[in-house]
Formats: sequence, C-alpha cells, structure tokens
Amino acid sequence: MEKMVKREKSLLLFGILLVVFFLGLIIAHGAETSGGKVDVDRLLLSTDDNYTLSVKLWRPKTATAKTPAPGIILVPGGNASLEYMSSTALELARRGYVTMTIDPYTIGRSEVAPSTPNLGTTYALNYLQALDYVDATKIGLGGWSAGVGRVSGAIYNADKTIKNGVQAVLNIGAGAFFALDVDVNQGTFIGRFDNTYGRGVDRQVDINTAKAFISVVGKDRVEFGTWYGDIANGKGRVLYSGFTGHILELVSKSFISSACDFFDTALAPGNGVDDFIFGWKELGTILAMAALIAAIIILCNLLLKLSFFAPVFNSNEKAVLKADSKSWIMWALFGVSIIFGALITKTAVYNGQMLLNKTKFLQIANVNGFVFWLICLAAFSVVLLVARMLLDKSVDRSALKAHLQISSQSLGRTVVLSIAGILFAYFMVSIADQFFTISPRIWKVQMNILNPKRFALFLIYLPCYLIPMLIINYMQTSSYYIEVNKRLSTFLVWAANTLPALLFVIYVYGSIFTTGLTPITNAAMSRANGTMLDAVILMIPISFIAAHFYRKTKNFYLPAILNSMLFAWLAVGTDLITYLA
Repeated sequence: MEKMVKREKSLLLFGILLVVFFLGLIIAHGAETSGGKVDVDRLLLSTDDNYTLSVKLWRPKTATAKTPAPGIILVPGGNASLEYMSSTALELARRGYVTMTIDPYTIGRSEVAPSTPNLGTTYALNYLQALDYVDATKIGLGGWSAGVGRVSGAIYNADKTIKNGVQAVLNIGAGAFFALDVDVNQGTFIGRFDNTYGRGVDRQVDINTAKAFISVVGKDRVEFGTWYGDIANGKGRVLYSGFTGHILELVSKSFISSACDFFDTALAPGNGVDDFIFGWKELGTILAMAALIAAIIILCNLLLKLSFFAPVFNSNEKAVLKADSKSWIMWALFGVSIIFGALITKTAVYNGQMLLNKTKFLQIANVNGFVFWLICLAAFSVVLLVARMLLDKSVDRSALKAHLQISSQSLGRTVVLSIAGILFAYFMVSIADQFFTISPRIWKVQMNILNPKRFALFLIYLPCYLIPMLIINYMQTSSYYIEVNKRLSTFLVWAANTLPALLFVIYVYGSIFTTGLTPITNAAMSRANGTMLDAVILMIPISFIAAHFYRKTKNFYLPAILNSMLFAWLAVGTDLITYLA
C-alpha cells in the first residue's frame, strides 16, 4: 500500500513537471511573439556557397510588402548560438524591426564549413534585404564578441565602401569606433564587467578614455550614451555601458535598452514601444529546462520500480563506504580537491583546447577544454584516494574493491535506464522546437536538437565525459556518503563539483568589482571564464543526480552514465565545430 502511494505521488509530480515544462514554453513563446504581434520562424537557408545556414526570424505583423520595415541582423560570437541574441531580437521586433539572428557556420544547426571572415553573415544580409517586407535601404547589424568581426566582414563592398542600405552597426562587448570616413552610424557597448584587453586601458572604468574611442571623436573622454558626429550622413558614433559583464550583457536591460536606443537613433525610429518583456522569455526557458531535468529524475525513479530494472540496485552492503562527517581527513582532502580544481582551471582549459584540438575527431574546442579539466580533476581524485589510504588506516580496502564491482546484467540495465531518461528529454525538446520554436535554456546552457553531425559528435564525446565522471563519482560516493545525513551528503557532492568553478568565477568578477582590473586579459582566461560559467550552472543538476541515485541504488555507475549522457548532449548541441578539410 505504501509503495502504491509513493508511486502515485511520483506520477503526480511527474505530471506537474510536464505542466511546468509546457507553461515555461508558453511563457517564452508569448514573449517572443509579443502576444501574437510578431511571427517567429526557425529557418535553414541554402547559401550561395552551398552550405546550410540556420537562422531565426522575427517579423512584426506590421511589416508587409506595402509597409516594409527596417531590418536588423544580430550575430553571436565565439561558439555562441543564435539563442544568445534572442532577448535583444524580440525587443527590437516588438519595436517594429524585422530582426534576424544566425547560427554562424559551424555553430548550432548551421553546417560545418571552411572558416570565412563572416561565417554566413554576408548571405544573411543579402537574404534579409531581398525580403519584400524589409526596407532594403534601412539595414542594421549587431555583433557580439567575435560576432563584431563577422559583421565587419559582411558590410563592406570589394572597394571597402559600405554596402548599400547598411546604415547602422552596433559592436557589443568588443571592437571600437570606426574611423569617420566609414559612412555608417556605429555604436559600441562595453559592460562594467566586460573584458578590456586590446583597447590599451587597464581598468574597465577608464574604457571611455581608450584611444580606440577618443581618437575618433577628438575628445579627451567619451561620455557614455552621447552621440558624436553627423548621424544624418552616417558619421554618428556612440559608446554605451552598463552594470553588466561580457556574457550577462545579452540578458541585461542596460544593454538591450541601449541596443533599442541605438537602432531607434541610427537606423529608423521604432513604433514607440518602451517597455521590456525579454525577462519573461528568459524565465520561461529556465522553467522549461529546470522542469525537464527534474522530470528526467522522476521518470528514472518510476522506472526503477519496475522489476526489469531491479538489477540496477546494488544489494552488497559491503560495497557501501560510509563517511564520517567528523573525520578531519575527509574534510582536509575535500578542501584540497576544491582548491586544486580552482587553481588548475586556467591552465587545464586552455591547454586542453590546444592539446585535444590537434586530434582529427575531437572538433569542439570549448568542449575540449572542459573535458581536459574534468580529466585533471579525475586524475587528482585518484591521488587523493592514495593519500586517504595512507592517512586513514580505517579505510576498508576490500570495500573499495567491492564498491567498484558490477555485474554485466546490472551494467546493461543501468545503461538502458540512462538512455530512457535522455531519450524522453530529447523527445520533449523536439516538441518544444517544433511547436514553440523554443529551446529549453538556462542562460548559456541550452538543450538543442542534434543534426547528424552533432549526433556523431555526441557519440564521440560521450566516452570523454564518461571516463572521468566514472572516476569522480567513484571517489565521491566512496568518500562523501553520509548515510545518516542526506542533506550533508548532497551538499558535499555539490560543493566538490561546483566550488572549483565557482571560486574561479568569483575571483574573476570579484577582481573587476573591487579593483576595476580584469583578469580576463588573454584568450586563456576568456576561455576559462566561459567554461566555468557553464560548469557553475550544470553542476547543480549533475550533483543532485549523483547524490540522489547513489543513495537510492548504491550503484555509482547509474549517475555517472546518466550525467555523462546529459553533459555530452548539452556540450555538443550548439558549440563551434572546427572545420577539417
């Protein structure tokens, strides 16, 4: 009777989570479409150079062949997908602009192609100008981070003049003013916590005194939000800033309001809308993703009640190593592991990219850095195990061996259960994409459908995640499992996984906040920063899955395999793929 009640409660919770999932999608879709006033489409375009370009198009219903609207293209940077630009895009569309965001070649759903200066931006520009509901004489572009270069590579004719119709260009988080002989209105947004390297100033607070800006306008300092030059003749220049950082700026009101102001001034006046609803889009996607991850856990719990999955449970009590929360050795090794993880971040992420990028099959640089960092953590955890065995004479070595053992039947059912959980999530993400044009997302971390190339990379990267996560899970479940204190056990696993990344992020942004000096002064730090921001988000569900399913089954292989599949899927979903000729 008690088991039936628990099962009914689990089914009810599963149903509630599905409702929350769809509620999140409805909220996000409602914001993207401005309550039905804007049409939103995901498109795959066949470009002139015979590659596929993935774009998302926001078309206000007021934009018609008889009343064409100004058009704007937003281009993400680095390994970012078009969803990074969606909050800005929806606000511009609400103000009457036809807005397009793109997955540059090799990113998201676009095809892997040879490196070009603009990665498909030129074709997107030509496509947008050819639409009969777009005013081809009033075109604006915005590029974020490396997207600044992609935009610059698309706006010039062969003779270095600006292409007809391009009237406004906005640099976001990178770049500087164009010279005044470049006939296009141009702005730059640099957040208070943005990087500053390459502009000749040490402190972000001094960015408006950088030569890259003051030399163009002939002033000792540039006032934020103040226009310089003749806007009517394409000579206008403006510098914006706000209380935000390089990645956070894309979902910050300070930047998005600046973008709306820029195009309203430099391109064409909007329709007068002055409120902001992009936060609802972000909230909706967060709800959808959080509910879906929680639903995976509940679904796996329900499946574990089936007799088919009974072999997943480890009934060997000798294999369960119970930690003592009062042991100084446990706490000392716990602290050392966290400090090591934080200190190794910059070196591991950068050198991991350099090393693994040389292979012919590991084609996603950002993922390579993270994988190598995990490998370093796994290797160090083995060192800590040896130290523990030397320091703590009470460690049962036979129990450590038993903890590692698993039957082929148990392993097989564990794999099947993990696949079932991931396939369920993938099915729900496909529904979200098909009916709502929404990808469940928590800021930078996104659940995306996979094209054949990315599915192949999922299979390639899966063992790269699985091996270190098996080692890490083995170490954590044999070191931090406190049977009488479930919350403390879960906290220890979360802290061991998350604090190395979190401490690195705190160091970076704490330095900027307290001194005005940014540690992000080179590519190594920039890559490490982006990777650790992802890790801080991902380690929350990963840690709960690890602690929950081990406590439930005493089988550390289950959370390791499930988490590896989830990690690999999220990792290969949108990141830039290196083109191999």
